[in-house]
Amino acid sequence: MLPVFQARCTRCGQPGRRMKERSLRDLFHLVKQVLPEEQEIVSVGPEAAVGDALTLMRVRGFNQLPVVEGDQVLGAFSYRSFAQGVARLPDAVRRRVRDLLSLPVENFYEDLFFAQISDELAALLDEFDTRDAVFVGSEGNLLGIVTTIDVLRYFYEVASPYVLLREIELAIRELLRASGNASELKSCADRSLGKYYQEKSEKVPAVLEEMSLHDYVMLLRFQGTWESFAAAFGPNQDLAGAKLAPLPALRNDVFHFLRELTAEEYETLRECRDWLMTRIRVVEVRRRTRPHE
Repeated sequence: MLPVFQARCTRCGQPGRRMKERSLRDLFHLVKQVLPEEQEIVSVGPEAAVGDALTLMRVRGFNQLPVVEGDQVLGAFSYRSFAQGVARLPDAVRRRVRDLLSLPVENFYEDLFFAQISDELAALLDEFDTRDAVFVGSEGNLLGIVTTIDVLRYFYEVASPYVLLREIELAIRELLRASGNASELKSCADRSLGKYYQEKSEKVPAVLEEMSLHDYVMLLRFQGTWESFAAAFGPNQDLAGAKLAPLPALRNDVFHFLRELTAEEYETLRECRDWLMTRIRVVEVRRRTRPHE
């Protein structure tokens, strides 16, 4: 059996944790924001057989394992380091060794960079590019491992509401554009947005690019012009209106960094994006099969 170690704080002996306290630096993307909470660090000794290490990695779903002797981290054993190590073995050694998997991992580990929890992720991108992971802590106090996929998931979580809202807003704009020429759209905008902009003592935007997402939703929820947009957005205005109604408030909260969206609100955005994607496909198919309509 291979030993399993869990990172512990050198001061209190308790398992290492992702830091919870808030500070001005928490506004930036730091290693501590990516380090998984209560991460169990599974490691192997330098004399462990390669075959056992590979089996452990496969069973636990890891791409690398720390190689630890006592309380000192010697390096990391990974699929890449094993392949590179085999390629570096002298031909005479490879001919004599019948079973490479029986060799100890000390012949195949590599160095990983030791990052600190206060380091910025952007400064470590080259390390993630070349090694796929970094150690967090020091050789004598390993707090955890951060992998490329950890960073990817973190940045996806940060960026996903902006990406969804971008796709939604651009899709609505293109479906509106597909609903009529510039003159027809201007006429619809004047009828549906005129009172709103009159109360603000402003002119109704003349083109789609000058309108806000709020304007788009008002335009599509206005009953007097729905017939112009039904072909692009579907025949049921109530259904379309229900999907579009929450968007302006959610966009405002996201782009002004007022709060994090709930899981239900993420699902609302995803469902709206998927619905708009379907409508885009319908419009594209009709353009190909009914070019004169």
